[in-house]
Amino acid sequence: MHLARTLRHLLALGSLACAAALPAAPVDDARAALIAGVDEVSAAIRERPKQDDLIVLLDTLIDKHFAFATTTRLAVGPSWRDFSEQQQSRAIELFGGLVIRTYVDRIAADTRPEIAYGTPVEIKPGRIEIPTTVKTGGQTYAVIYRLELERDVAPARWRVYDVIAEGVSLIANYRAQFDPIVKKSGPAGLLATLEAKLAEPVAAKTTN
Repeated sequence: MHLARTLRHLLALGSLACAAALPAAPVDDARAALIAGVDEVSAAIRERPKQDDLIVLLDTLIDKHFAFATTTRLAVGPSWRDFSEQQQSRAIELFGGLVIRTYVDRIAADTRPEIAYGTPVEIKPGRIEIPTTVKTGGQTYAVIYRLELERDVAPARWRVYDVIAEGVSLIANYRAQFDPIVKKSGPAGLLATLEAKLAEPVAAKTTN
């Protein structure tokens, strides 16, 4: 159970990672952007804001740091084409909110993981993965961040679209949850499920 909780925490932690201008050296700049983004989120958490304030804070960072349009599309899979444009926009909004809620629920204000960044690898043009090792709670975990370069904005930017913690992909994890819902109830069923999850109360946490 501890490992499962930790993996969910790592997947959530990676969900808020980086953005950067179009680089002269894409691989190096993506790595630098990832480091800066993780540091930014960690610093915000160490300020120990109240839970509701942390949710608002992370919500303001989400577009800057995470490519939720790509992540949601890949998590839904081929059924994404069955969503109307309005349903797609709503799914992206709800999925982003769900990941933030998961992050806030799992993270502790006094958590200060040690992260070692490995050599970036180009998956294909415009997509890079960066292996890392994360030490937290006396344990060490392998975490891979996958980033994409978005050229349709000015300036272009790198954003995380998937996180793989100990072999568990954020996208694959949610795909396994979404598939049966979409097959049974269609796009409307998935949206209703996401809305219901977000309507659940956030568990209260204490701070020092």
